Formats: sequence, structure tokens, C-alpha cells
Amino acid sequence: MKLVRLSVAAIWVLTLIMTFIASNPASAQLKIFGYFATRFEDVYGEPSWDGAKVVEESAAGEWGMQSFNVMLQQQISDRLKIYANLSGENMELANYWGEYTINRYATIRLGKTYRKFGLYNEILDAVPTYYGIEPPELFDSDHLILSRTSTLMLHGNTPLGAGTLNYSVSTDNGEGGANEDSFPIGFDTNYNFGAGDYTVGLSGYTSGGPDTPDKAVGEGSPKSGVLPWMAEDEFNVVGFYSEVYKSNFTFQFAYWMASHDATRDASSTLTMLQNSSMITSKQARFLNDPSAGLTAANINTDASYDINTWYFRAGYSFMNTLGEIAPYFQWDYYENPETIASKSYGGDNEAGVADDGVFTKGTVGVIFRPEPEIAIKLDGSMHFYKFHGEDVNYPEIRFDVSYLFGNL
Repeated sequence: MKLVRLSVAAIWVLTLIMTFIASNPASAQLKIFGYFATRFEDVYGEPSWDGAKVVEESAAGEWGMQSFNVMLQQQISDRLKIYANLSGENMELANYWGEYTINRYATIRLGKTYRKFGLYNEILDAVPTYYGIEPPELFDSDHLILSRTSTLMLHGNTPLGAGTLNYSVSTDNGEGGANEDSFPIGFDTNYNFGAGDYTVGLSGYTSGGPDTPDKAVGEGSPKSGVLPWMAEDEFNVVGFYSEVYKSNFTFQFAYWMASHDATRDASSTLTMLQNSSMITSKQARFLNDPSAGLTAANINTDASYDINTWYFRAGYSFMNTLGEIAPYFQWDYYENPETIASKSYGGDNEAGVADDGVFTKGTVGVIFRPEPEIAIKLDGSMHFYKFHGEDVNYPEIRFDVSYLFGNL
């Protein structure tokens, strides 16, 4: 299915029309809202290989429009609700669904919807609302551990003891499209208690059979958990998460593991290896005989590997005469031995650059909100990993100004 594309002018016309409709009492339950952010990023002293030794390179800083989302939500009746999310400079119809509520225990949602998965998957577009500028690494767009969207979801909640149990189960065509041998299932369940101050949860996903890539080698990083050089991949993801609000503090922790039983496509893997520079020790995992050279016959097509990732996030919010100030700290760990450095050929420039596919990242930052609808964020991160046998690190800084607008 092709994404619907609208010009920026068209979406503003649409917004004006919908705002006019919303002013009619008969359409009072229509909500039009959104977020947008502009961001500056710069990297200093990033390690690279000049053919003989590790050297440091600093890239030019980049400033641009990071995100733009216009969302329309209509409560058609007490039981029926529809939603659309238009995103990016071309206003892609990135997310859209309708849902029917049977009762509090069961709501059916159909469309292209962000799956309920951990604390962040559903809210990543809403940059102004959460601590930090970048998402946790499992939701980083160039090394997702599974696709963010699903097609059919059943969700609900029920009172349980002193809190509420929330749950969902979802299914779709699978990562690379429909496959008669696969039946993918995703789930998320969490328990919220202490008047909303405490949440513990568990999420998971199974491909339910062999999946295929959503992108071919050379088309960029995948938007799913299947790498482009795979012929097929059967995988499972499971993880847990927690969130605590204590006084003015917020604490979050999550851990995820994805286990892959995959088969590499010899031709695609060869193309990837020929067009991506990697050290000999890392290249060896893709070859039957590392000393025999790069040929299709020498590609090791058996690929079984695990991805492990976890994060810890903490923030503290307080008010003064200027507005809300919220310093925060984050630590991310990500490990993927199969990925490569080249984004063009399906990798990422973090785990893919590391000799062993492991990197960690520490981040310190602060948010200033002069008004609740405005978030001004400044943070800096330090990356740590092993590169050509050396322990290396490099810093980067980010400055982000984001806004909420509309009738939330």
C-alpha cells in the first residue's frame, strides 16, 4: 500500500477546514493537535580508520526540522473513535486507525497503528512530552529490534487489587509482508498502581515463522527486525520495563532481548560485504573460510544471533519563576553482533561500527519549559565502544526546540 502524501500547504488547508468543522457544536469531539521540533546536532572527534590507524574526525553541525506531526482524532460515538497521524515534510499518512470499544476489557483497533510495546513506542512522535531528545536504542530508526506498527490490535484493562492491569495483543502480515508460513503475534501487559506512580510491564513479539526483509541490500536500514541480507529470519523478542514517579523524580528501566534463527542470502550478503568496510575478525562471521576470500560459495548462510539492549533514565522536575526546569540522565546499552556500519546497506553507525557489535552511551541533559506547550532541550552524549581493537569514545551534542499545538 502506498503512503498518502500531501504538501505542507495542503495539510494546513486541511487543518483550517477541520478547525472550522471542529467549531461546530455537532463536531465538538473532533480534536486536532500535533507536535513539531527543530534540532541542532554535532559530533566531535568520531573515530575512523584511515587504513593504518584510528583517527578522529569531526562532522559539520546540522540544523533542521526534525519532526512535524498533525494528528486528527474523532470520537464518533461513545464506542467508536478514529485517528490519523500525518508526519514529515511531505505529510505522509504515517499512522491511521479506527477502534470500537466493546467494554473496558476489550477494544478492537484496525488500521496502521503503533503497537503497544514498552513505555515509548506509542509516544515517540510526541517529542515535547518526555525526558530526552533521542529515543531508547531499541526504537532508534536505524536499528529497530522489530517494526513499530501493527494492523490489528485488541486491548483493554481491568481493575486488579490496588491498581489496574492493562493489556494488548496484536497481529499483522509480518515484518517483510504476508507469509503463509508465519503468524506473528505481539503483546504488552503492564500493571499500574500507587495512584499511577508505579508501572511494571512485560512486552514480547514472535514472528510466528520465517519472515523476510522489508528492504533489499542497498535500500538503507530496515524498518523491521529483519536485516536486508537475510533470505528468511524467525525471531522472538521479549523484555520488561518499569517506571516510578517519586516526589518530582521519574525513574525508568527496561531490558529487551531478540533471538534470531536466520538464513543469510548468499548473493545479498556478498553484495553487502563488498560494499561495506569491516575488520577481518568481524567479516569472519559471514564466511565459511575467512582465508578463502569473498565469493558467494564462501558465504556462511547459517545465522543465529541475539540482540540485547537495556536503558536507564532518570529525571527531576521543578518549577521556578521562569517555568519548569527538568535535568535528566540516561544510560543506553545495545549489542547486535550481526549488524554492520553502513546505513546504506542496512546497518547503523553505532553497534555496526563496533568490533563486537556492542556500544554504550551516557547522556546528560536539561529541559526548560517556559510554557507547558514548549520544550527547549539541551543534552550531550558520550559513546563508548571497541574499534579496530582500541577502546574509543566520542561526544555529541543536541539542541532541540519542540512545540505542542491544537486542542488536546
